[in-house]
Amino acid sequence: MSYRLVIVEPAEIDVDEIYGYILARSQQGAYSWYREFQTCLERVSLQPLACSLAPENGEFEIEVRQALFRTKHGAPYRCVFTVLGTEVRILRVRGPGRAPLKRSDIAAQ
Repeated sequence: MSYRLVIVEPAEIDVDEIYGYILARSQQGAYSWYREFQTCLERVSLQPLACSLAPENGEFEIEVRQALFRTKHGAPYRCVFTVLGTEVRILRVRGPGRAPLKRSDIAAQ
């Protein structure tokens, strides 16, 4: 079963910011990062419940999971999401060194 993916606005902004940051340094790096992100989304859409709970899960009223992916040079990124029925909502995309999520980071999603 494939789940329907919905990327909420804060996650779209995260993707744009990360992509832009990498693009300013390396066009190939940005394309590579985006391909890895897309591969992560495909994995999440097929088996979201196989992904681990996010470390911040206990801070929220909804279940918050994460899927990890890496760039070619090994920098870790997290795709943070929740599952609602047959829908997966991508809430945020976090890069290396980012602080744990707070309620205000995913409020009203």
